[in-house]
Amino acid sequence: MRYLTPISIAEIICLIAAITIMWKDKNAFGKVITCYLAIALVTEEIAAYLAIRGIHNLWLFNIYIIFEISTILYGLYHCIRRYTNPKSIFIIGLGIIVLTYIFFLITQPFTNLNTITISVMSVIFTLYCLYYYYLLLKDENFIEIKTHAEFWWVTGVLFFYFGSTMSNIFDGLFKVRLMGFITLKFLIYILLNVILYSFWLYSFICRMKQQKLHS
Repeated sequence: MRYLTPISIAEIICLIAAITIMWKDKNAFGKVITCYLAIALVTEEIAAYLAIRGIHNLWLFNIYIIFEISTILYGLYHCIRRYTNPKSIFIIGLGIIVLTYIFFLITQPFTNLNTITISVMSVIFTLYCLYYYYLLLKDENFIEIKTHAEFWWVTGVLFFYFGSTMSNIFDGLFKVRLMGFITLKFLIYILLNVILYSFWLYSFICRMKQQKLHS
């Protein structure tokens, strides 16, 4: 573990862009995403600090996923509600995720990584992303995809959580070690994070252009 990794670099760049662009947005969505990026970066750095000193750090990620679940669900709800009222399906999805988290707390020590909730939420987030695309295709209004901020934000979420789902399903295959110590799964995890933050960064830029047009 190191303090400066490809993931933390991507998070820093994305956070700076969010503070510069999204924090000034009138929508609460921008402030929520900015706070989440700050929490993600702080979590990564604390985890690295603990790992370097040989201190167990998986419990930290069990706390972090609470913020992750809340933020991604809020972001997807924000994007989908433009086309329909998704309260019922989001209540169901949140209920399933909460139940899996409670099941983890009952059956396993908190020092273990909550993989069951991570797997379930990844599947649910992927399904919500696909539902967003379905609603987008059905919409009769013209949308310029290349400058549509919500589209690129959701696309980043889809790539990350669909990739995470596949990684969990084929966990044994991705445990292949490269260069003697790095697993293929770890490299894929780095790639998925870089893709996620790259798409989010582009969505922030699109949002900035939208704000300039409105002004």
